[in-house]
Amino acid sequence: MVDVGIAVLAVGMVLMLYRMVKGPHLADRAVAGDALALLVVGLVVLLAVDQRRAVSLDVALMVAIVGFAATVAFAQYLGGLTADQELPEDGVGP
Repeated sequence: MVDVGIAVLAVGMVLMLYRMVKGPHLADRAVAGDALALLVVGLVVLLAVDQRRAVSLDVALMVAIVGFAATVAFAQYLGGLTADQELPEDGVGP
């Protein structure tokens, strides 16, 4: 049953990577990055359950913390943009 969960999370990760590359807006890419971090946490937890290793749960906790911090930092960046500032087509800010 764990193998099915790992396969589903892998498909979700591929879809999130696609959204990060093809996202029409910078905010779409940020949300996809956050969702990707959550999928990685889920994958690490499922692997920890499958291998019966509690030490892997520490890795999942660290990935969750880093993903949250990256999301907050990116939200601060997007919040600092004013309405008259436009992002370039490649999605990279000023």
